[in-house]
Amino acid sequence: MIALTVNVIVGAGVYAMPAGLAAAAGRWSLAVLIAAFVAVALFALSLAEVASRFDRTGGPQLYANAAFGPLAGFSVGWLLAVSRVAVFAAIAHVMLDYAAVLWPPLEGRWERALVVTAFIATLAAFNLRGVTRGAMIGNLLTLAKLLPLVPIALAGLWYAGWNELPSAEPQQPDGLTKGLLLALFACFGFEQSAVIAGEMRDPRRDLAPSILGGLALACGLYLLLMFACFALLPNTAASTRPLADIAEALIGPAGGMLMAAAAVLSCAGGLSGSMLVSPRIFFALAEGGDLPRQLAAVHPVRRTPYVAIVVMAMLAWLMAISGGFLYLVSVFVIARIVAYGATSAALIALRRREGPAPVSIPGGPIIAVAALLCCVAIAFSTSWVAVRDVAIALAVGLTIRAWMRRPAAGKSATRS
Repeated sequence: MIALTVNVIVGAGVYAMPAGLAAAAGRWSLAVLIAAFVAVALFALSLAEVASRFDRTGGPQLYANAAFGPLAGFSVGWLLAVSRVAVFAAIAHVMLDYAAVLWPPLEGRWERALVVTAFIATLAAFNLRGVTRGAMIGNLLTLAKLLPLVPIALAGLWYAGWNELPSAEPQQPDGLTKGLLLALFACFGFEQSAVIAGEMRDPRRDLAPSILGGLALACGLYLLLMFACFALLPNTAASTRPLADIAEALIGPAGGMLMAAAAVLSCAGGLSGSMLVSPRIFFALAEGGDLPRQLAAVHPVRRTPYVAIVVMAMLAWLMAISGGFLYLVSVFVIARIVAYGATSAALIALRRREGPAPVSIPGGPIIAVAALLCCVAIAFSTSWVAVRDVAIALAVGLTIRAWMRRPAAGKSATRS
């Protein structure tokens, strides 16, 4: 399960973070990265304790529902769905950046739009044909994710990259905030082990070490990769594809091409997995009566939630075409910290109501409060446009839920 956590965390963010963080935060890059590690550690510790109380599938949505009721559970589930759409679009941007190494015309706007349209349509088509095909494609595309990253991380250790930190000042006026968002984008995702808790042999025992161990390994890898960038790239901030540039510096042009191909495969694998899992969130919310029941429709032959898959594909395509990378990252981070904040608040509520958890983190309530303060600080320091849009998305979701749960809808659902 530790491997699962590492596999989920280490994705497109690792390919986008080094240059973006160096460009935004300058000589404070390392400090910003460590600050992100601290914030994520607080979220993960809260999650580890709360998750140990449950042996069912669900993750943060389940915890919010148990601690604060169905409305809170829906809000968290809805924002997790929003964050999945946003991160899908953001990963598509990273994939195209690295694909441009292999096919330079992808630097063009219209070429990128055509390729991302064709790719999303292809993923949707595979998933419409059945879960087995969707899972198979995801497994094939993620097979080589970590292999090319380990040598580069070791290069960072060998060349002592911590002695080559950037000397530039942070971008004004919000370079540190941009850097933090990119670092959080790379680190988030550790809650996925909790989402599938119902399929573990002993989730009460295994979840905490899975979450914390996997997160520690991923953060260690990120740190070494940043050191490699500092040591081997004359100007990390100026690189649009830093890991490909490092591979080229180490073993020549073929190395850059191989790393670019690995990045494309890694991103494609992440997108394939997202297209497999994300529509099921809309399906589950619809099946519970919180979203239009059409989203819970199942194909009579393929047994796939075909309406939810089509809706997910359309939303992801719209965001990928219209949203800039940093905006998409901001929406993802803000929507996701609501889920992490709800889990931290659930730690406090469940300790008061039910007593110690099977895995009780020392100083748990203090850690939870610190995590909540981090959520507030991140929300206040990021783009107000992204905060506004996430708030609008939540309001839309709550409005749809209220409409679906009005008395007339309830009677209609009962008759049907």
